[in-house]
Amino acid sequence: MSGSNLARVAFNKVLEVPANLGSRLIAWPPVASRAGAAYGRAREAHKERVPDLSPADAAIVADLKRTGVHITSLDTLGLTGSDALLDRGRALYARYVSDGTRDPTRARSFQAGAADVMANREIFYWGLNDRLLDIVENYLGVPIGYDGINIFFTKADGRQVAARRWHRDVEDRHMVKIAVYLNDVDEGGGPLQVLRRKLPQHDRTVRGKFPILTQEELERRLADFRIDRDVTTCMGKTGTVVFADTASHYHRGKPATTHDRCAVYFNYFHRVPLRPFRCERSTISRAQIRELAEPLLHRQRDCLLWRESLPMVARLLPPAPVWE
Repeated sequence: MSGSNLARVAFNKVLEVPANLGSRLIAWPPVASRAGAAYGRAREAHKERVPDLSPADAAIVADLKRTGVHITSLDTLGLTGSDALLDRGRALYARYVSDGTRDPTRARSFQAGAADVMANREIFYWGLNDRLLDIVENYLGVPIGYDGINIFFTKADGRQVAARRWHRDVEDRHMVKIAVYLNDVDEGGGPLQVLRRKLPQHDRTVRGKFPILTQEELERRLADFRIDRDVTTCMGKTGTVVFADTASHYHRGKPATTHDRCAVYFNYFHRVPLRPFRCERSTISRAQIRELAEPLLHRQRDCLLWRESLPMVARLLPPAPVWE
């Protein structure tokens, strides 16, 4: 590791200190008990306000509850703005491919920066479609927050690093990520994989994070592991849509080996998440969030400005840095 990378890692560890302290505080039994009781009250109070769903959308929620994942497509969903999402997303993908060909420093995986997200806000706004919010709200059973998007470009280098190892997200007890593929994704193209089985020995966080596992480590922990039975491998054509609970289930982007992958991830959780200092994982700033919220209707605005629902003490801790 180069000196500059070592310095960046050390700096990020310093920035993560407040989040680590917050995680320890939340794990302290008296605080954990109060937080759990408050969450239960929120679910009970919201029970009568959960929106009705069509049979097709109810089936998505049922699959999330059963296996943690549901695979569909933009065409099947038929949501307003899907054509713009796909057109804008494919244009970004084509540009990333071109940039990677011309610039060797782009020969790795990365995510779109704030300028690209703000210039393609049609992609961002697609995640605030009422039907999507209805589906997520039914699954979570509480008022929801929208934590924006991540547009990931994954190189076909076969490496088990970062999100290509098995992990669980820690923002909340349950959450939903909706992935939209911007190119065809087969077995060698880095499909999202979701573990349907539980790992009971990994249900508690250590310093605010769940253990991260390679494929080999996962198989050692599940002696009778069978990938066809235990894992949903989410393959599909351009426009494939994957709903997944990435907090309750171990998951990864399978290391791509034959071709690169580009996908957009839309992120949702309880409007008062368990670990707000582990949220805000996109590349855009709070000022840009407020700019995006300005023209929105009441429901969409409340989802996007979820931080305003936090208790004051929870707003004081800065978000943890985003590690590569």
